[in-house]
Amino acid sequence: MSALKSFLDEKVKVVTSDGRLFIGVLEGFDQSSNIVLSKSFERIFSPTEPTKDLELGSYLIRGEQIVIVGMLDDEEESQTDYDKIHGFQLKDTKNALR
Repeated sequence: MSALKSFLDEKVKVVTSDGRLFIGVLEGFDQSSNIVLSKSFERIFSPTEPTKDLELGSYLIRGEQIVIVGMLDDEEESQTDYDKIHGFQLKDTKNALR
């Protein structure tokens, strides 16, 4: 959690345990690693359709669902043509209880 402090007020990418990708400005976090993003959107990949960005605005992500948080590289983002990137949805990272 202390590593998140250096990401405050910066653009970040967040991958959740259900394979979703969120991008936004990290506005805050708490002791449970719940995070608040502003100016956020979800980037949705498809095997057949162009990549879509779904605008969300302010968004809260529960810490228990976060797999990774990383800084967004604006230069790399601007050079990446996401319309040409296709992909299948990631499988859930949690093991089902038997």
